[in-house]
Amino acid sequence: MRTLDRSLRSTMIGSLGATGLAVMGGLACQTASADAMLFPVMTRSPSVATIVSVVNKDPQGIVNLNYFTKSPDLTSPCIDEGVRQVAASGRANDMLTFDASGVFLASEGAGPLFNDPETLAPYGAAQFGTTNSGVARGFLIVDDGDNTSEGGTGADLYGEAIMLEIAGGAAFGYRALNPAQDSATPGALLGNQGGLTAFLGEVLDNGIGMGNAGVTLMPPSEWTTRFFVTPVADGTGTATSQRDCETCSVSIYLSPDKPGTMAGLFDRDTLMRAEPFAPAPLPTSARNIVCTGAVDMTEILPQSVVNQISTQGGWGYVQIRSGTSGHSEDSAVVLKLEFNLVDGFATSTISPDNSRSFTGTVNNGVWLRNNGTPGTSSF
Repeated sequence: MRTLDRSLRSTMIGSLGATGLAVMGGLACQTASADAMLFPVMTRSPSVATIVSVVNKDPQGIVNLNYFTKSPDLTSPCIDEGVRQVAASGRANDMLTFDASGVFLASEGAGPLFNDPETLAPYGAAQFGTTNSGVARGFLIVDDGDNTSEGGTGADLYGEAIMLEIAGGAAFGYRALNPAQDSATPGALLGNQGGLTAFLGEVLDNGIGMGNAGVTLMPPSEWTTRFFVTPVADGTGTATSQRDCETCSVSIYLSPDKPGTMAGLFDRDTLMRAEPFAPAPLPTSARNIVCTGAVDMTEILPQSVVNQISTQGGWGYVQIRSGTSGHSEDSAVVLKLEFNLVDGFATSTISPDNSRSFTGTVNNGVWLRNNGTPGTSSF
């Protein structure tokens, strides 16, 4: 059994027996289709781990991992690490937790974690974490190798991730995106028009008029607001599938209006702080994100607006538009992170009421939802 604490690791499992794995750690054969889900945000560094949990109800017990990783900048493409089979127990209802970043249990494949007994569903010497050994961002596709889940409803797999800042203890989490369908491999993971197949509005899809999300923004003088952006191949762009997204790109900016005709936002007292950019297709404050990346609020606003709202923040709309390089897409998953962590260790002081202050680790993550998917708000 393996625990989160490497010092508590017990003896490695030897032989696997009849229900053991035929392939562990190598490249898995691609099947015609599979229940697949997307973990859109993954970070790797000596101080940050990405803890992933996968629940698999498929009776074959197969779990395939496909990492796409890159350096932390906005413009570099991702590297496709290939599809790797890490489980094939022949049993349903298994739960597997591992460190996608490879920080915990680094010498033992980065998992499984949390005292997994590996008795009925053993994993052997599998490599669960990314093979990228540097500081990296990325996304992860997990599939079960077949299309048998209740008539193609994507009902076999469920997943959650925790982004854990090890030194300070800050964390935020999210639920993996499973678009309620079995997905061809290769093929569009999210199907045509990703916003419509993501029933909770998880995909901002400008191609179907849902490329924006309302957002509140804390004062940048005290808070850092960062947007984690992963372009999505929804079947209408130039990428054939999410597995073809090493160079997928989208543009992101902030606007006070839902159509996105201005660059800026509203302050806390109803005033619009914005600049027009027509006839240009994008404001100069827009940033192009390749494969996956993170950009701060202050980087996607005009500097004049940043100066005006520095001590109060405001509200507006995150806008996703077509990318300007590689496989141009107009759909993306966007997570907002609000924090007061400085240089990974020390923390800044926050004073919400200008009289009482506190110093501590704030780390609030929100998966932004589009506006207009049936069943969601049209704000």
